[in-house]
Amino acid sequence: MIIVFDSLTGQAKKFAKKLNLSSYDISQYRPTAEDEILLVTRTFNFGEIPEPTKNFLDSHANRVKGVCVSGNRNWGQNYGAAGDKIAQIYDIPLIIKFEASGFDRDVSVVKNWIKNQINIKGEQNYVNV
Repeated sequence: MIIVFDSLTGQAKKFAKKLNLSSYDISQYRPTAEDEILLVTRTFNFGEIPEPTKNFLDSHANRVKGVCVSGNRNWGQNYGAAGDKIAQIYDIPLIIKFEASGFDRDVSVVKNWIKNQINIKGEQNYVNV
């Protein structure tokens, strides 16, 4: 599994790097046949999916196994709303909404999700998650 991130302020990128897997900026990702992707993105403009994320999903949604979304709880019902919309529109599981670059517990939740995905596939040769 690899991480692809869409980060405007650097928070999603910082979160992605904490997961200890190969990670790529959404604009620099080049697909390979075997890639399974965890998408780390953000919410834009009062709960919308950012355009780079939409474009990416339109081409690669079939490879994306889960999504994590950054946000700020001060936005109330719009907090991390892009993640809810991605889950609904693209049928991709929303793993977590996180604030800033994520707290230790947020990273732990996602690492456990990744380990579960690896166990489901029966693969043993992943990087230290």
